[in-house]
Amino acid sequence: MNYDFKVVVAGPFASGKTTMITASSDDPLVGTEAPTSGDEAGVKALTTVGVEFGSLSYEEDGEAVELSLYGVPGQERFSFMWDIVSVGMDGFFLLVDASRPETWTNSKAIGEYFARLSRCPVVVGINRVDTDDPAAVSRVVDEIRHAVSMPGATYLTFDVMDRVSAQNALMELLLLMLEQELRDPILLEAS
Repeated sequence: MNYDFKVVVAGPFASGKTTMITASSDDPLVGTEAPTSGDEAGVKALTTVGVEFGSLSYEEDGEAVELSLYGVPGQERFSFMWDIVSVGMDGFFLLVDASRPETWTNSKAIGEYFARLSRCPVVVGINRVDTDDPAAVSRVVDEIRHAVSMPGATYLTFDVMDRVSAQNALMELLLLMLEQELRDPILLEAS
């Protein structure tokens, strides 16, 4: 059996969306980046102003899975793109930057927005955790779980710049989408 899932990757400005899709995709990123301006220019030189696209394929035991990855801008002024890109979304990946707590409220708002658009599986990927201490990582995850508050979501830490780490994070979402497909194939096809 073959599966093709549409995954939307969202999060605040500079949370790592472009980097994650670039790192995990089998093909070069198709992007819509433009120079930043104002306060944003102090954070990074380019920002997504449209939609980014990448894809990731898995094949095992004669079954193939294709993840079509759609990255959307994090700034509210580009939120009209969120409605457009979310059509047919099978899974949602919300990126949260652990090193910038001031963006967690924005992460929550973005997550809530997409939750209203679809009841698909959600993974909250926590990027830039600056410690290897398991107790400290657990505290950061708990703080973000409380701040972002996405009921039913899976929370995990990973490194957006590391191909294996980014792909493993997407694999978590894939497993949730496959579980939903097996539980209710009509729901997935209707989304």
